[in-house]
Amino acid sequence: MTESAGTPAGGASTRELILAAAEDLFASQGYGATTIKQVAGKVGVQGPALYKHFASKRALFEEVLERLFTPFLTLIQSATPDGGNLDAMLREHLRNPNASRIVQHATLSSGEDLALLVERWYQPFFHDLPGTPGAGQKNRSADAAGFTPVAVMALHSMLLGYITLAPLHRNIFQQEPLAEAPLGELLSLLQRFATAAEAAAAAS
Repeated sequence: MTESAGTPAGGASTRELILAAAEDLFASQGYGATTIKQVAGKVGVQGPALYKHFASKRALFEEVLERLFTPFLTLIQSATPDGGNLDAMLREHLRNPNASRIVQHATLSSGEDLALLVERWYQPFFHDLPGTPGAGQKNRSADAAGFTPVAVMALHSMLLGYITLAPLHRNIFQQEPLAEAPLGELLSLLQRFATAAEAAAAAS
């Protein structure tokens, strides 16, 4: 079979290779420090060739975010008041660890990458989570169940922080934080936190 001009021998299209390379660079060094030339070098093409696929670095970043964060949006929109999809959320973070790393870099930079994350992804994320300002009527009963903005922030921080700090903790504790047993313990802690948040809201 003759391969198309845009499909390398490995089967992935040039566009897909560009996205994968850009994702790795954005995750390892942040949006601001990543250049089109670096992405092109990682793929093995000339810089100008990338503009056949993406109009700008921002357009490339937007598409990287699209493929990383769409699964999270789907999970959040199907969330239940009892936090029943915490396991699925944890597994998605593990499947896409670069999502947490990109958020970390964007948060530290406070640049246009953070603004894009907030406007395009996190406002929709948190709008559909119980207890956040502007949450839809469908979430009002869940709000009463205890997922206040502080509870949401804490759960979010626990999930992202556990992933991004895994290399540090691996060296401190000399064990693999992302192995099944530690992850099972983490999930148990998250579930207990959700239960405690519900109890605190009920008592207030």
